[in-house]
Amino acid sequence: MIEPFFFGPCHQQVFAIYHPPLGGSGQVLTVLCPPVFHDYMRTHLALRELAIALAERGHHVLRLDYRGTGDSFGELGDVAISDWVEDIALAVREGRAISGSSVVRLLGVRAGALLACKAVGATQGVQRLVLWDPVPDGAGYLQAQRRLQAMMLQHNASLSRGERREAMQEYAGHLISQRMRQEFSLLDANTYASVPMSMLHVVSTASEPSFPVLGVPQEVIPFRCDWETLTDNVIRPRPVLERLIACLT
Repeated sequence: MIEPFFFGPCHQQVFAIYHPPLGGSGQVLTVLCPPVFHDYMRTHLALRELAIALAERGHHVLRLDYRGTGDSFGELGDVAISDWVEDIALAVREGRAISGSSVVRLLGVRAGALLACKAVGATQGVQRLVLWDPVPDGAGYLQAQRRLQAMMLQHNASLSRGERREAMQEYAGHLISQRMRQEFSLLDANTYASVPMSMLHVVSTASEPSFPVLGVPQEVIPFRCDWETLTDNVIRPRPVLERLIACLT
């Protein structure tokens, strides 16, 4: 049975959904680190399907919403990268307490890949990190979100000059703090390089993968995700999910 719950300090609680293993007591805990901003809702169903599939294969699975996102406590404008990294570390500890698992695997999606790699130093027992279309760096990712914001404004001619000026400060419809912007800019190739190469595996839908660390195993799955286009289409990439399942199990 899927179990939603909150964990963490009472005023900063993180929402998570726990998927117990089906048909036995699994030994592996897999924590899914979702993407953020425009990518979050587009991948929500895909990550739910992935969690169910992994539970069917005997994994304990934890899905979380970072503080200020989804159903977790807080406002997006009040949190930063360091808070989200802490959320992942707390999720791993909470998942291990629930499951009793000694082996931990992380999946990071898009900007969630940077967060997952950053969180490895604050956790214990992480055996493997699988990254789905990881963004090369935080600064470039924010620039892409600003381009999406500009496209959104082009499609909304009804805004007043003041509303348009205010909306130009957003990132794909989200207003973030200066601290968030600063901490995003510190996430770069070194974030990935800080994790032992033997732990990393990249699954990419780009025809020319741009993962910034050489030597990390990468697989290209032909599937168009259109991450940097203005669309609300939900991504349900069956070929990608099948490959992620294989990498995580």
